[in-house]
Amino acid sequence: AHSYSPRFQQAAFDALGIPARYELWQTPASELPARVASLRASGCLGANITIPYKEAVLPLVDVVDPVAARLGAVNTIVHRDEYLYGYNTDAPGLLRALVEQGVGRHLENAGVSLKGYSAVLLGAGGAARSAAFALASASIDGLIIVNRNLERAQQLAAEVQQDSACQVFSLSNPDFLIPRSTSLIINATPVGMHVSNRQAEETEDVSPLPAEVLARFDAGTFVLDMIYNPVQTQLLRQARNLGLRAANGLSMLLHQGALAFTLWTGQPAPLEIMRSTLL
Repeated sequence: AHSYSPRFQQAAFDALGIPARYELWQTPASELPARVASLRASGCLGANITIPYKEAVLPLVDVVDPVAARLGAVNTIVHRDEYLYGYNTDAPGLLRALVEQGVGRHLENAGVSLKGYSAVLLGAGGAARSAAFALASASIDGLIIVNRNLERAQQLAAEVQQDSACQVFSLSNPDFLIPRSTSLIINATPVGMHVSNRQAEETEDVSPLPAEVLARFDAGTFVLDMIYNPVQTQLLRQARNLGLRAANGLSMLLHQGALAFTLWTGQPAPLEIMRSTLL
């Protein structure tokens, strides 16, 4: 989000004639409480929070939105009437990105339905957690969580189980049984992410799913890699080579940002103007 968010948020403010500046504030952990407190200054609309502080800011805001409370993570702070409100736009941002790709449908109450769909979720960390809750909240028919550490996957499955039928497999067992007709594969692991030049060669040619496992899926399966740097990961390359529809994490980043913009300003986000800065 480091380079993209300031770009599209500033474009949105400018397009609507809102005299606001979106700035990147690098913050050491020791300065986090003071940094969040500084958002109470008059004229401050709020902030976005990135990894690794999404959990740490929870006790630093006055009111936590139910979605953020359930996820245990805040990615958007809104300064309103002298209070700081904590929200999470990652989960709804993911669902909007999926609908944009033709997966699921919008409901009249502004929610999203994934009834009739099934998903394989790779990972069990923070990003996977927000994805799992998003999918469950959209009434997905079946969810399979695949992770290296089976225990973490089981913990996550137990938490979302009440909303959706959930199964768990270990990534170290490539023979896990996934129905060919799975509608959706989401990578919520950092595997394939560009970290630094030193690691670029080591990480970017790696896929979280063996190609032979990917080859088992029907042509209708959609692959979403939450990673957006690089824009074309090895997983996406493999999926497209197999004729599967696939997308990176930029659309999700855009939609969570648009939702944050609306929370700060009370105005609909100029989505296409924001999107044009990503091209």
